[in-house]
Amino acid sequence: MQQRAEPGEPAPPRPDRGPGRDHRPSRPARAYAWFSTHLRYLIVAAWIAAPIACILWLPSLESVSTNDVGELIPHDIPAYRAEQLSARVFGFPLTAETVVVQRNPNGLSASEQAHIVRTDIALTQGNIQGYDQIRAAIPVLNTLGLFPGSREHSTTAVTYLSMTGTRSIGDQTVMAHRFARQELGSNVVGVTGPVPARVEQGRLISQWLPWVEIATVAMIALVVGFAFRSIGAPLAVLASAAVAYVVATRLVAWAGTHFQVAIPPDLEPVLVVLLLGVATDYSVFFLSGMRDRLADGSARLDAAKRTVTDVAPIIFAAGSIVTAGTAALLAARSDLIRAFGPTLAITVFVTMAVSISLIPALIAIFGRVLYWPHRPEPSFEQKRLARLRSWLARVRTAKPVALVISVVAVVALSVAGWEVLHIRMGLPLVRALPNSTEAARAETAAAKGFAPGILSPTAVILQAQGIGTQTDALARLEQELRQQPDVAGVLGPADTVVGTALNVLVSESQDAVRYVLVLNSDPLAGPAVDALNGLRDRMSALLDRAGLSGITVSYAGNTAIVTDTIRSTISDLWRVGIATLAVDLLLLMLFLRSLVAPFYLMVASLLALAASLGLTTYFFQSFLGSGGITYFVPFVAAVLLVSLGADYNVFLVGRIWEEAGRRPLREAIITATPRASRAINLAGLTLALSFGFLALVPLDQFREVAFAMGVGILLDAFVVRPVLVPALISLFGYLSGWPGKALRRGRELEEASS
Repeated sequence: MQQRAEPGEPAPPRPDRGPGRDHRPSRPARAYAWFSTHLRYLIVAAWIAAPIACILWLPSLESVSTNDVGELIPHDIPAYRAEQLSARVFGFPLTAETVVVQRNPNGLSASEQAHIVRTDIALTQGNIQGYDQIRAAIPVLNTLGLFPGSREHSTTAVTYLSMTGTRSIGDQTVMAHRFARQELGSNVVGVTGPVPARVEQGRLISQWLPWVEIATVAMIALVVGFAFRSIGAPLAVLASAAVAYVVATRLVAWAGTHFQVAIPPDLEPVLVVLLLGVATDYSVFFLSGMRDRLADGSARLDAAKRTVTDVAPIIFAAGSIVTAGTAALLAARSDLIRAFGPTLAITVFVTMAVSISLIPALIAIFGRVLYWPHRPEPSFEQKRLARLRSWLARVRTAKPVALVISVVAVVALSVAGWEVLHIRMGLPLVRALPNSTEAARAETAAAKGFAPGILSPTAVILQAQGIGTQTDALARLEQELRQQPDVAGVLGPADTVVGTALNVLVSESQDAVRYVLVLNSDPLAGPAVDALNGLRDRMSALLDRAGLSGITVSYAGNTAIVTDTIRSTISDLWRVGIATLAVDLLLLMLFLRSLVAPFYLMVASLLALAASLGLTTYFFQSFLGSGGITYFVPFVAAVLLVSLGADYNVFLVGRIWEEAGRRPLREAIITATPRASRAINLAGLTLALSFGFLALVPLDQFREVAFAMGVGILLDAFVVRPVLVPALISLFGYLSGWPGKALRRGRELEEASS
């Protein structure tokens, strides 16, 4: 049946026309449409059985999830080697992942301080039984303010616990709590440090993940129900999402077990919202197409076939691009980022597979029932809005207007993205926690008594033959280090560490020494990373002024580990970025059969990405005054936004290419853009809101991901795809399709009409 034209709109396409050499849908598309509609009941039955089988025979995500701090950092960085050197040369490293904080603002008594020191010495010497996981306990007290960097006198004590690491970090944290409660006496504020903070983060993720899921499901039901003014449409979307969720999470868990890929808890909330959002995206495209064809008066099965014929190839191409783009994360060296790759790729692929099979079966079975209680016919207001959109599309496709739109959009996105040049990256494990948690309260107490960097000092290790005997030069270097920016205090070879039987700052061979630097900021956040990078740059000059030469310098401690991790991540960015762009470009070229359009489409996606990361940097660093952005947030957001941008490219430009097979290019843009934009707006809104609900998890990294992804998707769905991309296609004209033949028919029609 011929589709009716809305008043004021270009004539709609004939239903039997589509992209291709003969302007008909391809044979595989028509075959798949027949398969998915005629075997609809079998497909629904199969997707009911698949989740049941996965639950019975595949592991759950919780059973393979791990929560080790080591997942967050690569193991081949210089700081790790420095840690091993420190332990080998000096007996044990000074860096401790677990710290007990005791504090009394009115002062710790002399007897209390003596008890802390005696207890720690006894535990280190093996005289206290029952704490086999604790290798050493080193007390540091601000007695009389003698410890470098002390802000107060005799108010605070921290005990660094060096753990053996033979048990899980949860068991280590439990033992640290028991030691603090049973052995160290009163005024214990809490146990803190990277390991307890990581344990607390895992607990908070588990606690808040169900609320993220509930909020996302409720939002999808409301938004889709309101958009289609029906009950059946959101039920179909949620059914597809539920099937995809069970199958995808079980397959991810199986892959993690089979290929020994660690799945950190940070990954599961991102996986859930991505799955729900993408399932909604793809379902909306099918439901929108089915509604339009039913509104034309088509019969149920005929409308379903035509919808699947037109939409399924686009969804398959879009899903393939996102799957391949996220899989490119395997090129990273960080275990955490590598884990994101196959996990997100499996999630998107399964969601795509469910969407292009289950949703076509459902629309073929239920037809108009999915849109009850409203009939899928455009109202007067919708017709008027359609005429307005068509008029705006006609205005925007005039080349002078398209040029202005392109320039304004590019400048605006570039200005928004400028702030990304000032991004600070870190891994603030403790500071990322809510202030009410024990680890955060203990960290605040330690910072009041000493300095913010007291929990994770930085060790500067110097190696040279006989360096331990150059006492005057070492003392001069210590003075130089005290004067460096953001350094609150320094312990050097001439100082004695209370509570140990040996000087842990000079090796027995006298061939190595180490300095302990306490920084004046969160040791895992961006400012501390910048401070250590600056110190590294100046170290050669400092050694010269101190009179030391032929020295090998290395840096250990959590600040050094985070700094090297960020350096490794930035180097990964080039590999992963190039891989992602190459994959997305290649697939776009294959789908659009063009070499020109994919390049400016990717540039548009990169501008949207830069704007998103720039606004994220401004909001968190400048507006909220945080210490920086969690290092893996820009990385993961970049891959997801570029891949999802290519996803929307396929849906919009694929529609334009389809229309250009039967009408001039400008008319194709005017016809396709309003129809495609409606679905992209709805899909983008639900996907952005899905990621926005990550902010419910009270951890900084999830709020940063929520903001970056939410802003990036909204820019993509409401600015880049419906406004900038049509303007760029108008400017490039038929050159956009070179060297393919997708736009040739449109050119022939335009030449014939002129």
